[in-house]
Amino acid sequence: MRKFTALALASTLVFGSVSMAFAADTAATAPAATEHSKPMHKGGRHGDPFAGLNLTEQQRQQMRDLMSTERQQHPRDEMKAHFESMHKLVAADSFDEAKAKAEIDSLHKAQAEQMLSHMRMENKMYNLLTPEQKKQFNENYQKRAEKMAEKHAERAARHNSETHSAN
Repeated sequence: MRKFTALALASTLVFGSVSMAFAADTAATAPAATEHSKPMHKGGRHGDPFAGLNLTEQQRQQMRDLMSTERQQHPRDEMKAHFESMHKLVAADSFDEAKAKAEIDSLHKAQAEQMLSHMRMENKMYNLLTPEQKKQFNENYQKRAEKMAEKHAERAARHNSETHSAN
């Protein structure tokens, strides 16, 4: 179950970051980012890893093309079908553990394939960046990782205090 939770969380993080990049880069009139400007489009729980990188119009178009290709290769309906199938197993009069395990394995395989394809696409996007943009991208990543670690620690502390106060 931990693998499934980690995989689901990772896929949410990965797909959210590219969705936010696409949303930020498709703005009709985007003001030029300055050194001190904040990301135009924060969105999602983890922000846009490509925000504040001063992308050229050519870079934006190339990234949009990569994301469009990615969406065509992995339609959302595939995951929806897996979750509907799992719901049918849960809502059945009797539980078929063999079918449930097979569906979970199939879902994990599909998610892993999507994540691999998505990472490949993000690598192509990353390699469209200039050395300065790559440096900023990596700094942005580090900041997001630190914020996520802080939030995780806060959640764990809150959970621990709630658990101990309930006893």
